[in-house]
Amino acid sequence: MKVVSNGTNSTGVDGADFGALMVAGDSPIKSVADLAGKKVAVNTFENVVELAVRASALKAGVDPESIEFVKLGFPEMPAALTEGRADAVFVVEPFQQIVLSQGGRALASSYVDTAENLSVAMYFTSKQLIGENPDLVKRFTAAMNESLAYADSHPDEVRDILPTYTKIGPEVIPNLVLPKWPAEINRDSVSAIAELAEKEEILPSKPDIADLLPANP
Repeated sequence: MKVVSNGTNSTGVDGADFGALMVAGDSPIKSVADLAGKKVAVNTFENVVELAVRASALKAGVDPESIEFVKLGFPEMPAALTEGRADAVFVVEPFQQIVLSQGGRALASSYVDTAENLSVAMYFTSKQLIGENPDLVKRFTAAMNESLAYADSHPDEVRDILPTYTKIGPEVIPNLVLPKWPAEINRDSVSAIAELAEKEEILPSKPDIADLLPANP
């Protein structure tokens, strides 16, 4: 596999990111330090979300292995909090706004705890396709870079287009914390999360970042 384009980045701002580790408003959990022995919902095991929660735990001096991770889809997480099926959840927008509307509160901006301006998602393809159709890959990357740069500099237009292909309510859209969409991949953040994945034994060893990412321009 080979990354061909950046995708979504954290805002890098603690307390103002597009995802957060959250609890119900009446939860006795006051900080990340209280999560030992608690159920924390993530959307997929051993992914960037679980790693980010682990980063917040380590920052707070909590052994991540003391946390019971449970898997729930993002849309299920607000109800899981109110019903007590999870003690804490990591949600991204628009579900962050739903939790807040239900009186919930954030414990941590876990993407921010993981690495500075974390590259959360990227687009990739097979080395086979790159070898067989390099022009396709080149054009895709160019189109994505143009799209990312446009979205990053036109947040109002991003909000305007969301209702055309999502079911996010118009009353929620103005409050959404949008991610960043830089065209450039934050290589240091990719390396940092790879090191964390090795440390937390989610990966058996740190992957070859230089081989995974495209060559520097």
